[in-house]
Amino acid sequence: MPSLGAETEITVYNPSEVVPENAEIIGEVSVLDGGFTTRCDWETVLETAKQEARLAGGNGLEILQHSFPGQNGSGCHQIVGFILNISDDIEPIELSDFAQQNFKDYVVVKEGDTVPCSIVDENKAILGFIYERNGVKRYANMPKNSVVAYHIADPIALAEAKAEREKKDFNVRIGLQGGYGFRTAKLPNNISPDYKDYLRKLTRGPVLGANVRFNISSGITLGLYYDRFFKGVQAEGYLYDEDGNYYEGNISNFHTINFIAGSFGMMGLTHNKKHSLYYDLLFGYMDYQDKAKEFDTKYTLSGKTFGLGMVFGYDYLLTKHLAIGVEASYHIAALSKVRYEDGIHIEDYDLGNSREGLQRANLKAGISYFIFSKGSLGLL
Repeated sequence: MPSLGAETEITVYNPSEVVPENAEIIGEVSVLDGGFTTRCDWETVLETAKQEARLAGGNGLEILQHSFPGQNGSGCHQIVGFILNISDDIEPIELSDFAQQNFKDYVVVKEGDTVPCSIVDENKAILGFIYERNGVKRYANMPKNSVVAYHIADPIALAEAKAEREKKDFNVRIGLQGGYGFRTAKLPNNISPDYKDYLRKLTRGPVLGANVRFNISSGITLGLYYDRFFKGVQAEGYLYDEDGNYYEGNISNFHTINFIAGSFGMMGLTHNKKHSLYYDLLFGYMDYQDKAKEFDTKYTLSGKTFGLGMVFGYDYLLTKHLAIGVEASYHIAALSKVRYEDGIHIEDYDLGNSREGLQRANLKAGISYFIFSKGSLGLL
């Protein structure tokens, strides 16, 4: 259509507003961040879209999508919409066969326009509905104070559909895992190669775990997490006492690290309810124990501290309740104090800068069980 003057008024329709019957779509417009955009405040972006509408000969702008700064990795306002020609000469066309068969509800807007539609969402403040203008289906999400009246032909079906959309994928997930852990703290440099090899064997060992996740809202989970690492090593050792006498015999160590934590994360199921991905942030209590024997001397070193962790996992559902999966995690903690006990003496030591690092990477596999609220249809 012929371009319009720069001063032509452009009527803007937001997603919450109903487009009038005497409007036809004559084009599309998008104002997006090109990557180096500097002037992209709302007023500038909207005026740019209006100018594009004038150039196309339109006197209306229907905003279909408005992205705010911070969304989609951009610091700009961005919009996508239709350019409209609004005129009294435009005769509305009849509803399509689809609309006539499926639009059993109606909404009366403040302008007095009765709009046949399909109401798909309703709450105390908002009314969401699908309607048709000149053969084009649209979605409106209107505040109820902009609606004069509305009618829902089948309120039970609407309530059931809304409940289905809002239904949780699961309520509780209980998991048991087993695998292998790798402590990642550096070993001392001022020890013999043989003793370093001995300590290195203590840094790799079995891991057992259990967790419970509660789905509190839309895949956001809170839970409890438990993890236990344990490894024992023994070898032949020797030493020289202060008088130069030589001794040899058995030495052994048995390390255990327990991590009891709360978890916060997200978990989502695929559309076919066969696969799930999840991640958690962990924060809680970690303790360490080393039961040692050096020749004829037995003693225990122990300590406790605050620990953090991250978990990433995958489940494959075998049935609507039972799943198998794999999980990777990393824990971070360090001991600043330890307690020495040999059955006779008890002493506490401050490690200063020589802290005992408890950092550890873990790989596990396991099973999990999903629990649903009463009346749930399950995952399949």
